[in-house]
Order: sequence, then structure tokens, then C-alpha cells
Amino acid sequence: MLKETPEADEAIYIGVIDKRLEKNSEIDLESLEEFAKKIVEEAAPNKRPLEMNVILLDSEEISALNEKHLSKSGPTDVLAFPIDEPDNETDDPVYLMGDVCICPEVAAHQAKDKDLNLEDEIALLLTHGILHLLGYDHYEEPEEVEMKKMEKILIGRHIKHLRVDDV
Repeated sequence: MLKETPEADEAIYIGVIDKRLEKNSEIDLESLEEFAKKIVEEAAPNKRPLEMNVILLDSEEISALNEKHLSKSGPTDVLAFPIDEPDNETDDPVYLMGDVCICPEVAAHQAKDKDLNLEDEIALLLTHGILHLLGYDHYEEPEEVEMKKMEKILIGRHIKHLRVDDV
């Protein structure tokens, strides 16, 4: 959490935390932060200042979260934990989006299956997680269509080399 309110009303704070015990893949945390900022700037243009975290977890830790919060066993690729509701007005000086948890181990398997590099798969997962923090969902077909549409727009603007089918 921010210790002070950002000076500028336009401030975006994104913390990127690698909590994996075994870092079997090198991930550029600074690039991940920059990418997240681009997505947030476009997807949440009226939410400033704001704060969110991107947390990289190993498969055991994300499995525990998946079981605890979604009652699903085993590791998953991405989980999103919103804090402030995207449509609610608050008295807080900072909009707390929440946390996006990504498992690079699962992402690596998915990237291989899709013939993508790990960086691109993590960018897709991060975009998906950010949209969840902003209230997008995919439990019902109309919501899924809207979320996929937004994912394609954001990825198309920020990762131009990816194929539309990759999203």
C-alpha cells in the first residue's frame, strides 16, 4: 500500500512482487510493471490515483489460493483479488484496484501449447487479471463476450505482434 498519497492526480502505482521460491524462469519485473501501467492507463482512465500489485507465485502457492477462494484444486494461471469496487465512490484518496496473481509455471505450459513466448503469455494473463479487477467477468456468455472484446482491443494496441486467436 502507498505510504503517502501520490502528488499527482494521475499517479499509478503498480507493485510487482516475485514470491516464487524457485525462479526457474527469468521475468523482467520492470517490463511487467510498464506493461501493466499501459493497460491500466487505457482500461481505467478515470481512476486516479490508483494502486495495484502483480504477484508472481509458484504453483503450490497459487494452488492454495485457488482452493481457498474458488474451491478448485490444483494450480491455475491467474487469479484476481479486487479491493475497491470499480463503480463505487470512496473517500479514500487512492483507488485500490487489488492484486493480480500469476503463476509463471502454468503460464509457461500454456505458452508452449499456444506457441507463444512466456513474456507474451504473462502479458495476456495480466491483461485478463486487470480486467477482472475492473469488474469484467466471464461467468455468463454476454459478460465473456464483452471481456474478450476488451482483451483483444488492449492486446491489439499494446502487443501488436500477437495473433488475435492468441487472446
